Amino acid sequence: MAEAPSRKEKLVAASEAGSLLEAVYSAFRDERREQDDLALDLADLHNNGLVDIFAEFTKLEVNASSGIDFFIIRRIFEKSVPHTHASVGCVMRTVLQLFRCAGQDGAAGSIFAGYINFCAKDSQRPREALKLIEADPNQFADMLPATIHAGSLTDNPHYLEAAIRLSQHSEKVLRQRAITAMSHLQWQNGSRVPDSLITALERSCHEEDDEIQAAVIKSAYTLYQQDKTLELRMISLIGDAISKGNDLTLEEASMLFGCHANEIPMPLKDILLRGLIRVNPKHHVLLENIDYGLACLLKQCDNEKALLFLEELLLMHPQSLSIRLFATTAEYIRRDTALLSRVMTRWFLNGSPVLGQSVKEMGATHHGEDLLIEIDTTQLQQNDSVRIVFIARKAIGYFFLQPVTAASIVISLMRYASDEKALEELAQLLFDPLLLSYPGCVGDYVKAQCPSEAGQVKEELKKVLSTITCYLDKLAGVPSLPALHPSQTQRESYRRYISDLTAVSFRAAEKESLLSLICTKQTLLYGRKSIYFQHTAAGETTRMEAPLLSNRVEIETPRMDPIDPYGLDFILRVFRAERICQ
Repeated sequence: MAEAPSRKEKLVAASEAGSLLEAVYSAFRDERREQDDLALDLADLHNNGLVDIFAEFTKLEVNASSGIDFFIIRRIFEKSVPHTHASVGCVMRTVLQLFRCAGQDGAAGSIFAGYINFCAKDSQRPREALKLIEADPNQFADMLPATIHAGSLTDNPHYLEAAIRLSQHSEKVLRQRAITAMSHLQWQNGSRVPDSLITALERSCHEEDDEIQAAVIKSAYTLYQQDKTLELRMISLIGDAISKGNDLTLEEASMLFGCHANEIPMPLKDILLRGLIRVNPKHHVLLENIDYGLACLLKQCDNEKALLFLEELLLMHPQSLSIRLFATTAEYIRRDTALLSRVMTRWFLNGSPVLGQSVKEMGATHHGEDLLIEIDTTQLQQNDSVRIVFIARKAIGYFFLQPVTAASIVISLMRYASDEKALEELAQLLFDPLLLSYPGCVGDYVKAQCPSEAGQVKEELKKVLSTITCYLDKLAGVPSLPALHPSQTQRESYRRYISDLTAVSFRAAEKESLLSLICTKQTLLYGRKSIYFQHTAAGETTRMEAPLLSNRVEIETPRMDPIDPYGLDFILRVFRAERICQ
């Protein structure tokens, strides 16, 4: 019996047949734990002249019709490059091809790791690469940061001088890559950054080019991490770059703010916040970075800076920005009871719809027991009855569909109100529209809360409970009037209408559900239990049974909605829209 061909023999045969990439991917899938061995085999075949991996991998494309995974195959190539014997130019061209083919993917730059290891094995390789880059910057400029990185591992002064020199090159693309390369210079622990490098960055900061200013920010912060004595100079440098740059500069600043918020000094945070307020609301990646940075600020108990920035940004773009774009920050605020009270009181007092809607959306993400919110008394004056009642109206307007939350805010305002007239107004708002619409959940909450209150607040709550009880008793005593009841046909039509609306809403929510990504949906027409089979690691199959249980959800709908839908909607719109004249 003939022996089966070895892996190397299969790869050679596949190369001759023009299907090496497919063979590499197939070998990887068959032997996932031997990715390094596969890379070494490719390098060995190349070194022996049996396969030209650089010519083969130049054919690799992201959307290859062969069905191979671009990034897996590229990773195998990356691991094989350091072990190959090839000209520097050949390696550079192939690496560039695979880098650019990856497009805007976050993993696009990982291919340079193999090139850096390749250059690090021979000190002449980065020198030769540097000559090729200077001779043809339009083709090879993207290789400069990786080349500087590799060269400075063994000869920091030479490549430091090269980075400074090229930062003043006549070709803009080479200047930009040289400034970026400054952040790739390798230093010994505790080394001081030379003044000549900082001076070169300061010269570059005078250029009116967005890409260069972005590179200045990145390199300046990297050098500050190496040498903390540069703090004041680097802060000034980054501030100048942000003031002159546009979208690319702000993107780099947002990454610095979002990824290093726990490390950067407070003066630099202030500069970043002043610059990032100019962010384009359409650039969601920048907003996501800002979101992480703001959440970190809040965790560091620097609430005021974060809240002021968030308020100003939302107010600048009320039509295009929402608190949903700052999900991490919003979640942190919602989980901190004192901070949520502060934000709610402050933003409702402002009266801006975008801030009021933001408070509502933060409350809407709460799950479990009813969200209870107290007012922040530091934002109010005790005798300011106008603003006290104003907050209560805002709370009802925005939290009407979370009535217990609205009631908790109104009752907390009643405790703080010193004016008897304001107290009566708050009690009336608690009655109409909250208790009239939700006599069940709001009634139960007020009954539970009443014994713990004191003085006039307790008396007003008792009056409100007595009033709603009397109202419901009189309503129940009205005899049935058939003429006022919709017909059976009308009731059935309305139920079908509501059922269709609910189905549409359910499908929309299901699309955003995490369960739809991790679970398989199955529809059971009839049965008492669900049967499925579980496969164990030993290859055995176990029959599993899950009994079907009933599941009930109860939602109290506002009673005033079918009685006076337009009147109720108008009142809530007024509550949400009204402002206090300053």
